[in-house]
Amino acid sequence: MSIAPLSGPGGLYSVSVQPRFVLDSARVGWRGAYFTDIVGAPEGIVDHGHGHYCLQRGLHREARRALGQREWRQMPAGLSVWRPGDEQRFEWRTGGRSQFLFIAREQVAAVLGDDRPLGAVGHHAPVRAPVPELILDTLQADLAQGSPAGSLVGDALVAALVAHLSSAPVRRAGGLSAAARDRVIGLIECRLAGAVTLQELAEAAGMGVRHFGRAFREATGRSPHQYLLHRRVEQAKVLIRQGMPLAEVAVHCGFCDQSQLTRTFVRQLGTTPGRFRSLPR
Repeated sequence: MSIAPLSGPGGLYSVSVQPRFVLDSARVGWRGAYFTDIVGAPEGIVDHGHGHYCLQRGLHREARRALGQREWRQMPAGLSVWRPGDEQRFEWRTGGRSQFLFIAREQVAAVLGDDRPLGAVGHHAPVRAPVPELILDTLQADLAQGSPAGSLVGDALVAALVAHLSSAPVRRAGGLSAAARDRVIGLIECRLAGAVTLQELAEAAGMGVRHFGRAFREATGRSPHQYLLHRRVEQAKVLIRQGMPLAEVAVHCGFCDQSQLTRTFVRQLGTTPGRFRSLPR
């Protein structure tokens, strides 16, 4: 099943005053999901129904009142989970920073393997939810770093979040066979310079997305995105030694630009590509 990235933000939610968009996942193109980090206007109106699951995390206290009502309610910081078909129709004031993660119903079904819905959380008032909030923090951090592993981190974290919010227990799946491991690694090697999704890797292994990440880590000692970045850096080392310009090395190894290559190189090896070039062989 092929699920395209969600487009946003106009097709995902509607507000009377547009926020300031700090960060979003549009460039990365997560499978069936879209994340945005915003600073909302001081006041405005929300009046829409959801076509997808919407995880809304308020990082500030906010006053709201339902449309047509007089009473304002104080909303704490925290998480709300809205299902497809749910409606948000209210005014807000004292707006501030919020994060939104939209997930397509088809993506939820692909992760869970059935059509069970995610639980609705925090409709009447946001709640603190440590695990989902930690996942959202990690998604935000990956995007802020330029997502050097492409969509793999986002795809994996969205799958983990869906599994956490589902009501069914996680059953341990079988491990990755040597043949399946080799198929996945072969696909990664073929796609070092391009994009590869978690779904494609899971399909190469003959497994569902929900269990693939753990099985791959047990078979290789690395998560899929860690393995991909390791191989990209190893390939970059070869090309740097051959004298290829660093900007070209970045393109050939799947990085969006030279600065992303440099950041990843430093995190993995503790030195820059330029210094690495000058080291004795």
